[in-house]
Amino acid sequence: MRLRAEYRVGPNLKFLGNLDMMHLLERALRRAEIPYRLTEGFNPHIKLSMGTVLPVGLWGENEYFDLELDEMAPQDFKNRINVVLPPDMQIKQCIAVPMQAASLMKTINTAQYDFILKPGQNAEYLVTSLLDCDKILVQSRGKNKQLLKDLRPGLYDMQVEPGDGFEVLAVMVSVNEPLNIRFDELLAVFAENGLKSENLLDFFRRGNYIREESKYYSPLEKV
Repeated sequence: MRLRAEYRVGPNLKFLGNLDMMHLLERALRRAEIPYRLTEGFNPHIKLSMGTVLPVGLWGENEYFDLELDEMAPQDFKNRINVVLPPDMQIKQCIAVPMQAASLMKTINTAQYDFILKPGQNAEYLVTSLLDCDKILVQSRGKNKQLLKDLRPGLYDMQVEPGDGFEVLAVMVSVNEPLNIRFDELLAVFAENGLKSENLLDFFRRGNYIREESKYYSPLEKV
């Protein structure tokens, strides 16, 4: 069977790289005695497939992975693995999905990043200014660092939400192909428009989504 899990990675684990995160999960699967399946060949490994990579320095509220395993009730899986995971990482929910379902990397095309701001940053003006732009050019932080990227086609929505002594700037952007917007590219755009890094209290990825037209679905809703 194939299981899809939604999990949280808290702030204390935000400096783990993607490979470290996979090793953490693999150790937890072994300790919890989960009946996972292995690849064939001389160097077999657990059939574990992560969703979009969580960048180093970010924590995530709703992250995802797929796992192939022998028959096991999703609730049993959740209960057993949560016992051995570190406190800042917990499985929130999981479901069985068809073996032929498209991979997370192929289906997730949108992410929401939340930026926690000190009060008085005039965030509403920033939102209006950026959404009114025809182009938002930034130097790519990806593999091709010489590329000048236009983020505007993939900037789907920006909203300011009030908090207790702070504001939350929630930004919905495209990820993966054809336009992958990175959180550090957003930080560069904010800095160019007057929002300096010292006025950011925190930032994290709130969720990963499958966008179809103007609607957003979680990878558990749309398989």
